[in-house]
Amino acid sequence: MDELINYNGYEEFKQAVNRVLNRTVEDFVLTGYLLKQARDTDILQGSGYADEKEFAWSEYKLDASQVSRYIKINDKFSEGGYSPKLQDQYQGFGYAKLALMLTLPEEVVEELTPAYSKTEIQAVKEEIEEEEKITDIEVILEGQKEEQKDLGNLEKALHQIFHDEPELYKTMHETVRTTCGTKYLQEVLAPDGDKIYSIRIQGIGRIMLYMHESKDITLHMVRSGEKEFYSWDDALSYCAMITDSDDAEKTWEEVYGEEFPKKEEIAPVQPKKRKESKVVKAKPERSGTKPADSQTKQPDAPTNKEENNEEKEENGTPRSVSIPAMEKEPKKTEEATEVKTEIPQEKHDETQIPGQTELTKDFPEYCPPDMNISEEQPEEVKGAYATRRLYISSVDADTAAEYMGKAMEKAIRNMPGVSFGVLTKESFWKEFFETEVDRNGAEIECVN
Repeated sequence: MDELINYNGYEEFKQAVNRVLNRTVEDFVLTGYLLKQARDTDILQGSGYADEKEFAWSEYKLDASQVSRYIKINDKFSEGGYSPKLQDQYQGFGYAKLALMLTLPEEVVEELTPAYSKTEIQAVKEEIEEEEKITDIEVILEGQKEEQKDLGNLEKALHQIFHDEPELYKTMHETVRTTCGTKYLQEVLAPDGDKIYSIRIQGIGRIMLYMHESKDITLHMVRSGEKEFYSWDDALSYCAMITDSDDAEKTWEEVYGEEFPKKEEIAPVQPKKRKESKVVKAKPERSGTKPADSQTKQPDAPTNKEENNEEKEENGTPRSVSIPAMEKEPKKTEEATEVKTEIPQEKHDETQIPGQTELTKDFPEYCPPDMNISEEQPEEVKGAYATRRLYISSVDADTAAEYMGKAMEKAIRNMPGVSFGVLTKESFWKEFFETEVDRNGAEIECVN
């Protein structure tokens, strides 16, 4: 039996584990550095290759987009932007997350930690992209809510969060009235230690609220890129102000001037897989609350609700959230039901095996917003995507075996110089199976 390695305490042991788990991403950073050397020096002179791209393709079958990705990762995440070593703050992220983070603003990247999954980082990216679709003039024309005009930015953000999440408000209400200290509020708002809330403030735009149990709250104004910093005591003070009576639902109604929504009117909680998502997306306004410019429309006209729903989708709110007003329009609900029962016939073969996994029904949280068919767009069906694990579970054994062979061949080709010992690491397989693919199993590229 090989001699066991002795470590001088936990810290030394932990450092050894970190070195092993980070080896793969370090190799990617090193690969980017070497390709930059081939690009910037005369090291290829006499090799017969015109540049680093031709060299990488001929020798390692790395195409131009892969070469570009390696170099960009080295530019952004290596020490000094030109080094074979990864910066300390990016240790533990993994290659897939770093590739995705290349597409995010620096103001967002500096707030992320390795605790966020690739799916959660992708959710942040989608929220920012939705806000970018809205022009400044559209935001101005929305007009601010009267009840938010005199609030500070943190207060506006919390006011909107508790409006969009009434059940979260009830939990916060009980916590604030029965406990003392910020740590209990942290357990409500950031139960896993890290949480990102994406909130859309009418007349202002999207705000990203980054919450960490060990440091101040960061408020990021997405449209301007500006940041503000608040203590947990600031958050607790506002929460105490909006929980001044014993009855949580009655107090919520007094704060927001609306009837507390019934359980079925609240957006359904997505089924939990391993843990609750650390990223909370912006929610649409419930019926009864409209932008300022909607006051010129006839309030009872049935087409107003359809127009408001279309406007909310254009403003970046998720299409997957159920709209309470549908309960008041049974005819429209029946039509929506008929549309949804027809869609699977277009997406799946008639020979689908009974009980086989269906992404849009069984795993809606992994599907893009465009897969959740709205009443206004019943015929538009776009390509589905999910994780590689879910794709494999949805096909038969022969197809899965053939697919795994090709996927592993591509994965290994993308790891030049990496020891095959990596294939025994849990971190490699977790990243492999969490990679997003389209309905045909083809990997979705994060960076062009």
